Formats: sequence, structure tokens, C-alpha cells
Amino acid sequence: MQINLSTHPPDLQKHKCLVLGCFSDEKPPRGACGLIDWRLNSLISREIKQGHINGEFQEKVIIPFPGRINADFLFLFGLGGLSDISYDRMYNAAYEIAGAVDALKFQEFSFDLPGDGRSKLNAAGMLEAMITGFFDCLSRDIRKLDAMNICLITSSDRLDEVARGIAQFKKNVKHSETVDCSALQPHFT
Repeated sequence: MQINLSTHPPDLQKHKCLVLGCFSDEKPPRGACGLIDWRLNSLISREIKQGHINGEFQEKVIIPFPGRINADFLFLFGLGGLSDISYDRMYNAAYEIAGAVDALKFQEFSFDLPGDGRSKLNAAGMLEAMITGFFDCLSRDIRKLDAMNICLITSSDRLDEVARGIAQFKKNVKHSETVDCSALQPHFT
């Protein structure tokens, strides 16, 4: 599994599959999901209003070729209420996201830290939980683990916390050496 990092806004870079968390109690969506909603002329907000998207935990919505952003697929993953977010929920969400991306036969996807700056969780802990969830799901088949390319989308002011999250993952997860984080190093200097 290769982990990359981008500090560019998610609407300005190319994605095979852009995965964004969607909270049931954020209407309209906020954070990266809110930015993408704005870029899509409130498509996500309209679908929420019509009851097609509710943000309940483990809800999965795939929007193929969403115009106005440079993504082949937009994947919204329901996280339930922002007030209910926990590291366990982030882990479980990441596990489910990796399984869904794998079922779609994708070998790459981009993701953000949903609720970052708006929840009680810190970015380092959120990142550790999510990477561990991706790793645990994909490590069931070493070929899938080796082939997956994942890109974290974050802001440049979060790089210290991202570095801490990667260090915590490397310290706490067995066989984490199979995860290549070398592409992140230039961002931390």
C-alpha cells in the first residue's frame, strides 16, 4: 500500500475515486464535502434534501463522472452524526471504504479526514485510525495491499499532525513496514 499526500484543494486535482465523509447532521455538507458540493452546484445538498443521501453510518453513494471536478468517481461515505464520531468509527469507516473501493476494482483512491477541525478528534489520531482500517481490510490479500495507492488530501497547516499520525501507525501496527509512506517525506521537511 502506497500512501501519498496532497495539500491541493480536492476540486483541483485528478482523482480516480475521491472518497469524502458525509455526516448526517451537517446539512449542507461542510469541509471537503461542502467544497465539492459547491463545485457541483449543490448536487449533494439537493440529494440530501430529496432524501437520497442521509449520511447515516456506512451509507455508500457513488456518483460516476461528476462534472466540474476532476474525478472519475465521487464516493460519499456516511459517518452518522458528527457528535458521534470516534476513532473506532473512523477505523470502521476506513475498513468499509477500502472494501468498497476494492469491490469496485479500483487500485487507487483519495480521501480526506472527515470532520477535521470540527470534531473532538485530533488529525493524528484520525489518520492513524483510517490508515489502520485501510491496512486491516486490504491485508487480507497481500496482492491487493501491495497494489493499492491511497492519497490523503489535507491542508499544509496539518502536516505536523499528519506526520504524527503516520508515526503512530508505524509504531502501533504489526507489519506496517508493508505500507510505503516514502512519498510523504518531502512534505515533512
